[in-house]
Amino acid sequence: MIARDSSAAAGAPGHGIVLAGILVIALVICLYSIRFGLPALNDPDELTFELGALKMLRGPTLNPGWFGHPATTTMYVLALVTAAVFGIGHLLGRFPTVGSFADAIYADPSWVILPGRIAMAVFALATIYLTYLLARELLGRRTALAAAALLAVNPVHVTWSQVIRSDMMACFFMLLCMLAALRIARHDRWRDHVLAALWLGAAIATKWPYAITALALCGVAALRMASHPADRRRSVLRLALSGAMALGFLLLISPYLVLDSRTALGNMRGEAQIRHLGATGGAPWDNAWWYLSGPVLTGFGVIGLALAAWGLVMIARRREALAVLLPVSLGFSLLLCVQNLVWERWALALMPLLAIAGAAGLAALSALVTQRSSPRFAAAAIPAVLALALLQPGLRAAADARARLNDTRQLASAWAHRNVAAGSTVLVEHFAFDLQPEPWHFIFPLGDAGCIDAKAMLHGKVQLHTVEAGKKGRSNVDYGTVAPAMRETCRADYAILTQYDRYAAERTAFPEQYAAYREMLSRGQIVATFSPEYGKVGGPVTRIIRFPR
Repeated sequence: MIARDSSAAAGAPGHGIVLAGILVIALVICLYSIRFGLPALNDPDELTFELGALKMLRGPTLNPGWFGHPATTTMYVLALVTAAVFGIGHLLGRFPTVGSFADAIYADPSWVILPGRIAMAVFALATIYLTYLLARELLGRRTALAAAALLAVNPVHVTWSQVIRSDMMACFFMLLCMLAALRIARHDRWRDHVLAALWLGAAIATKWPYAITALALCGVAALRMASHPADRRRSVLRLALSGAMALGFLLLISPYLVLDSRTALGNMRGEAQIRHLGATGGAPWDNAWWYLSGPVLTGFGVIGLALAAWGLVMIARRREALAVLLPVSLGFSLLLCVQNLVWERWALALMPLLAIAGAAGLAALSALVTQRSSPRFAAAAIPAVLALALLQPGLRAAADARARLNDTRQLASAWAHRNVAAGSTVLVEHFAFDLQPEPWHFIFPLGDAGCIDAKAMLHGKVQLHTVEAGKKGRSNVDYGTVAPAMRETCRADYAILTQYDRYAAERTAFPEQYAAYREMLSRGQIVATFSPEYGKVGGPVTRIIRFPR
C-alpha cells in the first residue's frame, strides 16, 4: 500500500520552497526555446488559432469562425493576448492604428505568436501546479512534489507547452474538473458540482475528447453510492444535473457552436480524418504500442514508466484515487487506441495522470525500502531513484530544445538567403515569414486554389475562411495536394520542399501526391538537402530544388 505521508496536512515550509523551485525550473525549460522558428511558423496550426483570434478582434465578434477542436477558449485567450499586445504597443507609439498593427503582424507574426506561446507556457506551468495539488490531496506532499518534478521535465509536456494549440489548456481544465470531483467525493457540496460542471464544459469547449473527464464525476458518484447507500438516488440525480450543467456551460462558453452550427459541423467533419500523412494509425493494439513506445516512453523514460506502472497498481487500492484518476486514465487510453490517427500531442492528457502514478510508484518503493533497510539507506536511495527517473526525460527535453532552435526549415532559409537571386520565383511549403523581406516572388500551394501569390495574399491580409476554402477538407496543404489542374500555377525557379520525403515514406498510401512530387523533381535539380539529427537539428527533411529557366 501507499503510505500517505504525514506532511500532507502539516504543510512543511520546505515543501513550498521545493515546489517553487520546480516551477521556476519548468518555466526556464519552457522559455528556453520558445522562440523556435520565428518569424517563420514551423507548426502551421498556430496560424489557424491566431487567425481565429484576429477575426474576433477585427469584427469585433465572439465568433472565432473555426470550431474544429473546438478551441473556443484558446482563441478567446489569444484574442485577449493580442488585444493586450496592441494596447501596449499603441500606448508606446509603436502601433498608432489597428491597421499598422495588422501590417506588423503580417510582416512578422512574432508580434502575436510569441505572446501566444508564452500564454500556453503559463497554462503548462498551471498544469504542473494542479498536478501537484491533485497528488497532494490524494497521496501527500512529498509524493506530490515528485509528481510535479516528473511532469516539469517531461519532454512531451515541454514541447507542447511552447506551441499555440488547444491541448495544454484542455489539460488545465481537465485537472480543475478532477480536483472538483475529489471535493465532491469528500463533501458533496453543490458548489463543487457547479465548479466541476464549469471546468468540464470549459474542457470540452477547448477540445472535444476531454469530455472523457466526465468519467471522474462518474467514478466519484459510484464511490459515494458505495459508501453512502442511503444517498444513491441523490448521487445519481446530482451526477445527471452536473452533466446538464456542463452542457449548459459548454454552450455559454462557445455559443456559436449553435449560432453558427453549419460552420461548426463543417469544421468537425474536416477534423474527422481517416488517414493523415505521418499520423495514420492501425488496429487498437498497434495504436496502443505506438503510444506506449513513443510519447509515453519518451515522456517518462524507462525508470519513470516502470514507476508509473507500479503506481497505477497501488493507486487502484486507494478508493478516492481509484474513483478520480483511473477512470479518466483508462478512458483516454482506450480513446487513443481506437482512433484512426495517432498524434504525440493526443497523449498530453495522460502525462499529468501518469506523473502522479509515477510518484505513487516512488512512494511505494520508498515504503518498501524503509521497511527492509536502514533509514539512512532509504533516505539516500529514494532521492537517487527520483534523480535517475528525471535524468532520461530531462536529457531528452534538452536535446529536443536544441533541435527546435536549429530547424531544417531555417537552415534552408539561410541557404536561400545566400544563393537565390533577386527576382526569382520561389515555391515554399511552410510559412516562411523569415524569407518575406527578400526581393523574390513567393508562391504557396493551397489546394484547389493552386499556388497563390503569397505576398499578395499577405498584403490583402489572410482570412481564416480563405485558408479553409483553399484546403477544402484537406488535412495538408502542400504541392502534393494541389489540384492537378492547377499545378501549372506552381512553376517556379526554386522550390523549398518540406513534405516530399514524408510522402516518399508513405508512397503506397499517398500514390497521387508522391507521383506529383516525382514529376516535379524530374524537371529540376536538388541543390541542397537538410536532414534532422537527434539533439542537433530538428524538423523534416527539407530539400531545395532548382529549375531551369
